[in-house]
Parts: sequence; C-alpha cells; structure tokens
Amino acid sequence: MLKYDTIKALDDEYVLQTYHRFPALIVQGSGCSVWDNRGNEYLDLLAGIAVDSLGHCHPAVVSAITRQAQQLMVASGYVLTAPQAQLAKRLCEISGMDRVFFANCGTTANETAIKIAKKHGLSKRPDGDYEIVSLLGSFHGRTLGSVSAGGQRKHQRPFEPLVPGFRHVPINDLKALREAVSHKTAAIIVEPIQGESGVHPCTTTYLQLARELASEHDAMLIFDEVQTGIGRTGAWFNYQKHNVLPDLVCLAKGLGGGFPIGCTLARGKAATLIVPGEHGSTFGGNPLACAVALAVLDAIENHRLMDEVNEVGPYLQAQLKSLGSFDDVRGEGLMIGATLKQDNAKDVVRLAFEKRLILNATDERTLRFVPPLILTKKQVDQAIAILAEVLGVERTVAVSAPAARPEPLHDLLTIDDLSDARLEELLALASYLKQRRAVSPSPIVPVEGRTVALLFEKPSLRTRLTFEAAVQELGGYPVYLAKSDVGLGSREAVQDIGSNLAEWCSIIVARLYWQRDLEALARIADVPVVNALTEMEHPLQALADMMTIREEFGDERVKIAYVGDGNNVARSLAKVATRMGYPFTICGPENFRLEPMAGVEQTGDLETGLADAKVVYTDVWISMGDEHEQEHRLKIFESYQVNRDVMRMAAKDAIFMHCLPARRGFEVTDDVMDSPQSRVVPQAGNRLHTAKAVLQTIMG
Repeated sequence: MLKYDTIKALDDEYVLQTYHRFPALIVQGSGCSVWDNRGNEYLDLLAGIAVDSLGHCHPAVVSAITRQAQQLMVASGYVLTAPQAQLAKRLCEISGMDRVFFANCGTTANETAIKIAKKHGLSKRPDGDYEIVSLLGSFHGRTLGSVSAGGQRKHQRPFEPLVPGFRHVPINDLKALREAVSHKTAAIIVEPIQGESGVHPCTTTYLQLARELASEHDAMLIFDEVQTGIGRTGAWFNYQKHNVLPDLVCLAKGLGGGFPIGCTLARGKAATLIVPGEHGSTFGGNPLACAVALAVLDAIENHRLMDEVNEVGPYLQAQLKSLGSFDDVRGEGLMIGATLKQDNAKDVVRLAFEKRLILNATDERTLRFVPPLILTKKQVDQAIAILAEVLGVERTVAVSAPAARPEPLHDLLTIDDLSDARLEELLALASYLKQRRAVSPSPIVPVEGRTVALLFEKPSLRTRLTFEAAVQELGGYPVYLAKSDVGLGSREAVQDIGSNLAEWCSIIVARLYWQRDLEALARIADVPVVNALTEMEHPLQALADMMTIREEFGDERVKIAYVGDGNNVARSLAKVATRMGYPFTICGPENFRLEPMAGVEQTGDLETGLADAKVVYTDVWISMGDEHEQEHRLKIFESYQVNRDVMRMAAKDAIFMHCLPARRGFEVTDDVMDSPQSRVVPQAGNRLHTAKAVLQTIMG
C-alpha cells in the first residue's frame, strides 16, 4: 500500500525539484474533490491549474480514454486518423478559425504560433520584420521561445541569452502598444486574461486596438487562450466576449479535461504558411487525446456548463468580496484572482490545505481560483467558510459551511450507539461511496494496511462477502474466522479471544449468536467492535435497508410495513425508521412481536397493517436460535406469507424488500420475489456501501 513517506523519499531522490509540493500523497479524484492515501478529501479549486474542466475522472473522459485505448492510441502524422480530423472540424466550427495544428501542451501550441509569426515576418521583408510584441506580466510556457515571449523577468533571467525579437509593453497601456507596433512587427501575442501573474484581464478597448494595429501593419494577432479557453470564462473562447477575432489561437489545459493535449488554431494566411517538413509533433493529435477532447467539448455543450460558469463565477467573486480581506477581486467566469490586503498569500494557501482546500498563490499577495467548471454554489460556500476561518474573518453572510463532525465512533453494537446526526452521516456517506464507486472505482484507503478480523460464529455468505469486499476496497486485509477456528465460549473464553484479536487486528467485525457475547467482546477488546448480527440486532442491515428506501422515495417519509417475525432485523429497522420519522408497523402473530417501542404499531391484521404502506418488508420465519421451533413457526406464520394478494393490500407503488437469504415458497412467493416491485438485489448490494461507510467512519 502506498505510504506518503516512501513516495516522498523517492520524489526527493529521483525527481527534479521544480515544485514546492503540498504535504500529502494524492491518490485519486472525482468531481471537484481529490483524496490522499489516508482517505482525506480535499476540495480542489486549482483543478490541475485550470486543467480538469469537467472535474476529476469525469465519466465522459474515462469512457473516451477506455474506448479509444482499446482501438488505437497513437499513430504518426504520416497516417490519417478519425479523431484528429473530427476534433479539428469541431474546433474550427466553435472558434471561427480555418485550420488546426495539434501539439502536446500549451507551450508547444505557443511555439507553433511563434514560428508561424516568425515565418510571416520574414515573408514580409527577409532582413528583419520578425519582432513580436508581448505584454509585461504575461506567461506563455516553459520552452525557451515561450519564456522569451513571456513578460516576467523571474522566468527569463536564469536562461539568458533569450530568443531575440520580443518587445514587451504594459497590459492595457494603449499608448505603449501603439508605440511598440510598427512595420517590423510580425505579431502581437496576448493572454486575454493573464493567469500566472495573478489573473489580470485585458480590457476590450485594448484587445480591439491590438486587432486594429495588427491589421494596419500586416502583423498577426495571437491569443494565448491556454488557460482562458474551452469555457473557463463562460464562452468557448474569451475573445468571443470582446468581439475580437485573432489570427492564431493557442489552446491546451481544459481542452483535454485532464488528458494532455494542445493545439494552435489558425485562419487566413496564418493557416497556410507552414508547409510539410517545417513543423511537426510526434505525439500531437494522437487519437487518444483527440477522442478525449471531443468528449470534453460534448460534455460542456450538453450539460450547458458555460451557463453554470456564468452563474457560479460571479457568485464566487461576490462571496470573496464579502470576506473583506481583499483589496481587489477580478476575473471572468471561473478564472478569478484575489489580492489580499497583506503579504500572506502563501500562508493562506498552506493553512487552507491543512483544512482540505486546495488553492494557488501566484505571488505573496494573490490567490488564484481556477476550479472545475462543474463547481457548485454549495461548494463555493464550503470554500468560503474555510477561507473565512483561515483569514480570521467573522462571516457577515451566511454560508452552508460543513456541519461539525460528530464525536468519533468506536463500537457499533446496536442502533442505539448511533446518534441521529451519525445516522444521517452514515447514510449520506454510503450513498456517496456508492455513486463514487460507479464513477471512479479505484479505492480510497482509510483502512490502509490494517487488518480487520471477521469473527463469524454464525456463518453467512452475503455478510462475509460484503465485509471482505468493503475492507479490501478500503485498503485493508480481512481475516475470516469461523466458529470452528475460535471455539467461542467452548474452547476459548470471550475475554481471551477479545484480548488476542485486539493485539493482532485494528477492528473486529463480529457475527455472533448472543448480544451478551458481543458486548463482552467490546468490553475486553481495545479495538472497535462492529455488530454484523446477533439475536437482538442487525444494525448494518437496517442501514442498508434505509439507504434503499431513500433511493426509492427520496425524502418522503413513507410507511414501512414489516410482515412476520419481530426479530433482530425488525428491531434494528424499527429503531432506524422511527428515529428518522418513518411510520412503522409490524404485522405478525401476537406472541412474536417486538417489545413496545415508541412510534411502532403492531397488529395481527394484514389489511390494517399494510394500508397505505409503500414498503413491504419480510424476513425468514426461522431466525437463528429458533430452529427447534421450526414446525410450530411454519404453522403460525403461514397466513403471513407475502404473496400477490398481500402486496395488493399496500399502496400501488409499494416496493418489496427482504433480508436475504429468502426461503421462497414460505415467507414470500416467487411472483413477489421476482416482481418489478422487488428491491432485494439493490438492497443486498447496499450492504457493501453501508459497511464501507461504517468502517471508514470508525477507521478514517
């Protein structure tokens, strides 16, 4: 299993030290979140520096990679591939450009534009019309040509002498731009919003003047939209918001949704200058990258993400301004810079990371926000709450900050061990883990490297498989111990088993006959103990049941009718349901009911008990420890079999649930078990997710 210290040591020894890294080992991501190897979740408002436009591991991106990787990943530029041609057409349609050159990243896209501009200048006058006007504070990449084009001395000084021919002027200074452009100018290169220097937008007037001067002096206008392009500012390209059409546009970052790709769009003369042999890229335009980019464009368009950007972006700016800690908040869409009143930006970034929020400081006073385009207002509120805490600001505007976490959970022996808040937390976590498993199946690992004992005095295939899968997906090691392995209460006393298992294992999941033995085990063992079933309760089953009911009916507090024996399953489900406000009725023989419980009605009349019920639930009539009563019980419960007639007594949209395994033909008939109303399969599946939620809550 991955360890932070191990990986950091490898990084320190073998990787060129070009970044100051955050102190965590990030192992996966989904949506606007990433997780470290310990299972800690971070809200990511940096998104790989404006790269993860759809969020981490978006299903459209994962699907496109998987599908294309099974067909063709790379081919040389000497052969024709469909994804490249299809992507080129799509980009030209949304940009107003004529042709595309595909590169690997933003800096190689800018290098392409610079080479085209240089050739254009030489075609004007071979003895020297090769000057390129750029802006102070700009950033165009890390290659020598792009560094020379950039307007920041801190990036240039270590690599002098630079490529000659670049002139730099201040951003939004109309006079300086006019004076710099002449017949010697081959091109003007501009970031419509300077990103790396702190998110500084060019004005519409400035960009329009650049267009006029370029046309007047037969120069090319290059827009570096590596960071601003592909929806980040609320339009496909930022130049579309200014009604200024450049000759060359450079793209990368968000175009691949996390997969490396870059390209240069060209129109008019700029699209015809380069001829075969003068430029190329081994990996540029590979089928895999192009297939992903097509999926990204489709997702942005189909999900109307630019509309969301134009709504959430201003909301983020407004919330930042409300903190009162910034001299200036600026930008467009979800590309925002905020200048602090003090020179403490790097400290703010560090403290925010400690509170699980990822930001970026471009200098000592400026924070940069370039989150995924799927960012929600609720996530903005979460980020603002963390920033307010870091900055020591008392909020004057209410935000939906995360609720305080309940006290740590140790043992789970009965539903009564869970507070109302903990019940809600576990159900929400289980639902989240289920969704995330479908989208991004690689596991988070709060149980990393730890051993979990599965102590099963009473065997169960489903419960064993549920916990073995849950422990493994959470990064741990399940050890199954059957009754014959331990001899609980016969060969070995509970106190001896409990003390020994606590020495070897980090948690004990116990499926025992008697609640008293479970409680004794929990008293002896120093490690947490989880009830996987006793004769009194089945808490994990009840959580899975409630998760299934909420998936079906949402927040509606539907009536639940439990038919049959008032056993351990009925008791745990009744506790969960009544505490969460669900009407609960038990229909069964008078001598086989639960002890009186607040909120629980008990009746022997099926029609009365099932009236208006939207959940019909049953379990085996012969529970563990009751085998000696089998003949008697079968006769007593015969009239409580759930069949089609019984289901018709409930609401028309009622669902059927069962704590498997079922004895078909006894407590339930085949035509109900296999009917469209049956939810027994997803109900059983949800046991995995609730088991993971409990284990993660205890161990994480």
